[in-house]
Amino acid sequence: MRRAKRDERAALAALMFDQFYEQAELQQQFSGIDPETAREIGPTVLGLGQGYFFTHGDVFVCDAPDGAPAGVIVGADAQQLAHFGPLGQFFYALRHGKELRDIPHSLLGQIMRNSRPVLAAHNTKWYRRYCGRPYYIAQFGVDKPYRGTGVARDLLEAAIEHAASQGYPAVILETFSRENVRMYMHFGFQLKQVQESGDFTEYRLLLPLLPLSAL
Repeated sequence: MRRAKRDERAALAALMFDQFYEQAELQQQFSGIDPETAREIGPTVLGLGQGYFFTHGDVFVCDAPDGAPAGVIVGADAQQLAHFGPLGQFFYALRHGKELRDIPHSLLGQIMRNSRPVLAAHNTKWYRRYCGRPYYIAQFGVDKPYRGTGVARDLLEAAIEHAASQGYPAVILETFSRENVRMYMHFGFQLKQVQESGDFTEYRLLLPLLPLSAL
């Protein structure tokens, strides 16, 4: 694993969008937008959101044999991300992304409205019940050809090691996929909360890096 370069942002955003476009949360976000248009503008939106983490957090990548990104994991100090969440990068992009000027305002407005049901299931401060200042994994994705090859394990273990080396007492993340919960628990994460809102369920997990009494 290595730190990503800023000029890789477009490739990493395309990878992440491809991983999650077929999942319920992005299907909701791009509801009513034809797939061709969604795939055209979606990586731009995600890429602008990732720009925040290049400045204020961490973007790590695992390379494929051909040098292309096989997987990416994005994280930062949870307290610094009080206004961010799994989809918070989108709203950062709306405020800071000049590239969005090429996307019709009507489409951006539609995406914002579509995102409300997903955001209703999310709370950026849920971790405070368990830990004061954890490390937050905001994005995590592996390119489809490299799933099951150990890339996900390498990225997640390296991110956890990085958080521990920086003195964070815990690592937190959320997922809308029930199937992912077992994988994270395999790495020691504990399922702390399950939040249901309409058609969406958010699973909130925490990995202690210190004894619970020290959190």
